[in-house]
Amino acid sequence: MRFHHLARLAGATSLALLACHAEHPAGLPASAELAQLRGTWLLLPESSRADTLAYRRNTYRFKYQPGGRPGFRLAPGGRFTRFDLAPGGGLLAEEGTWSETTTGRLLIHLPGLEPPAPDYELEVLSYKGGLLKLRRLRERPAVEVIRQP
Repeated sequence: MRFHHLARLAGATSLALLACHAEHPAGLPASAELAQLRGTWLLLPESSRADTLAYRRNTYRFKYQPGGRPGFRLAPGGRFTRFDLAPGGGLLAEEGTWSETTTGRLLIHLPGLEPPAPDYELEVLSYKGGLLKLRRLRERPAVEVIRQP
């Protein structure tokens, strides 16, 4: 009985230390928990500010937006798909890869773009209540993450 309580206390303590670790901002999934962010995310321009882009899962009840919403998909195995607005409406899918560079930072590579675009890095700012906030890091070349119409 005592061992069970000690094991539970040790687990809670390690979670608290992980959340307080300087390189792991609170509210961000750790590497092992990055699977939480897998799936399709669509842009919320009304919640995006300056260099912060806000996204919700594609299952969210969005307000109607003519032409659709740009977004992206993080898939298992490092597969990445960026959805841009296509000329004339609809979405254009661009396939690539993603990898985690450090905690909360994703390196995006889209090899099929013409002309070829340099890789870029996204920083996960927060993930709360189903709202994902990202920022393109300035250290990388200035590439539009999601092309606005």
